[in-house]
Amino acid sequence: MQVIPALGSGGVEIETLEIGRAIASAGGRSLIAADLSYWGGESLPAEIEFINLPLNTKNPFRISKNSNLIKDLIKKEGVNLVHVRSRSPAWSAYKATRALGIPFITTHHATYRSKSILKTFYNSVMVRGDRVIAISQFMADHIMKIYKKSSWFDPKKISLIHRGVDCHFFDPSTISKERLAHLKKSWELKPETRLILLPGRISRNKGQDVLIKALSLMNHSDATIVFVGSAQGHENLRDTLLKQAASFDLEGRVKWMPPCPDLPAAFQLADVIVCPSLVPEGFGRVIAEALSMKKPIIASNIGAPRELIEDGKTGWLTPPGDAVTLAKTLDHVLDLSEKQLNKMGELGRKRALSDFSKETMCSETIALYVDVLKARDSVTTFD
Repeated sequence: MQVIPALGSGGVEIETLEIGRAIASAGGRSLIAADLSYWGGESLPAEIEFINLPLNTKNPFRISKNSNLIKDLIKKEGVNLVHVRSRSPAWSAYKATRALGIPFITTHHATYRSKSILKTFYNSVMVRGDRVIAISQFMADHIMKIYKKSSWFDPKKISLIHRGVDCHFFDPSTISKERLAHLKKSWELKPETRLILLPGRISRNKGQDVLIKALSLMNHSDATIVFVGSAQGHENLRDTLLKQAASFDLEGRVKWMPPCPDLPAAFQLADVIVCPSLVPEGFGRVIAEALSMKKPIIASNIGAPRELIEDGKTGWLTPPGDAVTLAKTLDHVLDLSEKQLNKMGELGRKRALSDFSKETMCSETIALYVDVLKARDSVTTFD
């Protein structure tokens, strides 16, 4: 059983569904416990059993109550392994699995803030699993740095499994001219526009303001930025970014669009994708998607992007917050020949297929489940 706070449309939720399908395909019974009220997508996969169980709380009394709910659910459904990806439900699941003596797996997705002993303790549930999945070498190193002096922490429990993307979905050969034309029209882009794409929710950490400043410094006056992603809860920041663009006389050259239902077409339409994050990324799903789409990608030289991108060969890395260097890099990319871009794109997709595919992530995760279950002398239905 996988346990997450809520079933939405983010990267963690996508990964949870992908692993859920993989469990079912491997012959296992696949359950996901989460708050289902946030789901607004298409029909949920029939091969997965969904249990509506809101668990997103930091209240210690609620955590204890939720632990009993999970314990009852485990016994009722005959669950033999629990996998969590978020701290709030992790504490409840941790207490329940320890009480029942069944395996507890965690995936450590982010560098959680830990400015106090109490916060470090709260975060520590993500490394208390029988196995701890680090989604990048950067995350594995971060876990070691934070917890290596803890007497209860065993570094041998860390397993490196990169997050994966659907390289069949993100495949440039499947994108029709009609899909591109439809998207270009809906975004009101001129035929001569050079598109700089930044996918992802509006956030101060994403570096959208740095990209706007970079655009103001570029030589390419035909370049336009499109921010595509949710602004829910950050509408004021979105409006501030658009005002910033106007202050640089870039009105009309910086656009915000809501989440795009045809993201592969958005990637294909772009001349370059940018991820100018100001804080370290635990993985960088957009980067892997761009590589799979054979697209030029520029990212900040911090966190996991340094292991996803081979600088100058499959993409470019620039210092975080450095609008001047980002502007120069963007101008360089837009000046490259089609032959140079094609060579880079082929190398990028080859890397995505070999190291960052959904199939690789799922097979390695299932193998980890089997290994843990065998170590516990548990009966498993996986082949």
